[in-house]
Amino acid sequence: MSTPEENERGIPGRSAGAKPDVGTESARGSRSPEQEETSTAERREDKNHEGNAPEFPDPLSESAVLLELSRMLNSMQDLDAILNNVLLTAMGRLLIPKGLVLIETSAWRFDVRIAKGIEETAREKSFVLPVDWRTFFLIDELDAVAEPEIRRFRDFCAGYGLHAIIPVVLQERLAGVLCFGRKSTAEPFTPSDRVFLHSLAEITGVAINNALTIESLRLTNRRLDAKVQEMNTLFELSREMNATFDEQRILRVLAYTLMGQLRAMRYAVFLADETRMRPVLLRLTNLQENDVLPDTLREVGAPLSLQRGREPRNETEKWLAAAGIHAVVPLRSADRVCGLLCVGERLGGEPYGETDLAYLSGLADITIAALENARMVREMVVKRELERDLLLARSIQNGLLPKSLPQPEGYEIAAINEPSLQVGGDYYDVITLSDHEYVLGIGDVAGKGVPASLLMANVQAALRIIAPLRLPMDEATRRLNALVFSNTEPDTFITFFWGLLDTRAHTFTYVNAGHNPPHLFHTDGRHRSLDAGGLILGVVDEPFPYETETVEVLPGDILVAFTDGVSEAFSPEMKEYGTARLERLVLDKAGSSARDILESIRRDVLRHSSGMKQADDITLLVVGRASSD
Repeated sequence: MSTPEENERGIPGRSAGAKPDVGTESARGSRSPEQEETSTAERREDKNHEGNAPEFPDPLSESAVLLELSRMLNSMQDLDAILNNVLLTAMGRLLIPKGLVLIETSAWRFDVRIAKGIEETAREKSFVLPVDWRTFFLIDELDAVAEPEIRRFRDFCAGYGLHAIIPVVLQERLAGVLCFGRKSTAEPFTPSDRVFLHSLAEITGVAINNALTIESLRLTNRRLDAKVQEMNTLFELSREMNATFDEQRILRVLAYTLMGQLRAMRYAVFLADETRMRPVLLRLTNLQENDVLPDTLREVGAPLSLQRGREPRNETEKWLAAAGIHAVVPLRSADRVCGLLCVGERLGGEPYGETDLAYLSGLADITIAALENARMVREMVVKRELERDLLLARSIQNGLLPKSLPQPEGYEIAAINEPSLQVGGDYYDVITLSDHEYVLGIGDVAGKGVPASLLMANVQAALRIIAPLRLPMDEATRRLNALVFSNTEPDTFITFFWGLLDTRAHTFTYVNAGHNPPHLFHTDGRHRSLDAGGLILGVVDEPFPYETETVEVLPGDILVAFTDGVSEAFSPEMKEYGTARLERLVLDKAGSSARDILESIRRDVLRHSSGMKQADDITLLVVGRASSD
């Protein structure tokens, strides 16, 4: 605590040896004649008091007042109440009609916190005071200071009739300023008055520190309570969203939360697909479903908030402002942005602060997790249903394919079907018409899965009805074409090869309706393609003329029919198996049985495409005549 003698010498702005600052004699400037006269009058008045002992305040009484005030202030927790009592105590004891307190709110910035006897407009003032004031001084001592902000403070005090300045120092730092007007008695401030005010300022500093600490703790507690409430809310939302796999219900819960918790009545959710961000929830008046979002929004990696009153900084922010979007939060899953949560203006117009964006981020994480879970469950259900349907169709298809193949005397027939999916679109059949006549057929239905299998079943049924009629093969093929055309979609068709094997005449009469040409191999190394025929089945409904051909089957001949799953099988180097490789293999296997040749082809195709996923069905039909009857 400073002594009266120190105050009479002037109020030092810094400790001894420090550079002069505002508040020191050098910073305040030389005294004017009027200031010297005032000081002389004050010293004269002090001497008069010294000669009249009863008029000098009782130090014990002052100490008692300060002690009681200290106890009272330190028991208070409200800063305004503390400052109010400080002003009332000083103004009442010294008969001062005006008083004001400034409190530091940030580095060097001081705001008027409370005022007495002064217009309300004074409470709106704020000053930047980079000073190191320590003791009592009069406002006139700042007349010579040139710094603009301190001059503004000096003019403010002079304008409101504030005469005495008492710094409130806390832990060697200026924490506030007490400002008082002149005494109502027009008497100057005596040394004892200065000691009292200085002591009051020290007590005030301690009380302010206590109040600010308590206020900070309360603010921290409120933030913690809000955070706990936020976490509880997000937990409940997570439980509710994950209790359903209905996308629309999840989005409704999100919408109610945005409206209830954030008072956001305009919002939107976009999910990314291969080409664009598509809206799945849209409540923005300035945005339509077919509007295209800027590509830059796909790259938003962190929450983005548009500041009110600030001009958009780039094209993305211009687009957001035009769309009525005030904040954007990315929907992230597995470290990738797979959507956006957008919110418009809040009721009341408050901006979205950091706490709001953090809450939106948590809400976005919960929402995208629930949406992804719902999507995966839906896909799993669909997959299981498809698998069940495919297993059923596969069972039906296996029932349609021949359970056993006839083996005519002097001939061998072998066949295989390995679908790429559980149900393929390839087909083969062998129908016995008599003890020496057999209908052979192989086909490839466009497509895979259940639809292809069902169409294959129709073709098989039609063939088994038409074959026994013993119609000319070109006429029978036209009827098959008409049946397929009338029972399929325009983009569905069948490549089909079929023929009649006469094991008595050793002939084979066939029609090729756009299928991969089978090959007839002779023992002398010659071979030829069986390509006579016409268009694939199901393309046109006009009576198209199909060409037939009859070839002789010699002893030791091999007929190999196949689908494009054989010839177009790819290697890891993306090289096709090809018919040339098939031809070489069959020629190398000359003299082998039909079953051996079929197995050799199958193994060679699988070896060629080793490591590659089977892209198409593999179907083979091999017929061999014995070398000698």
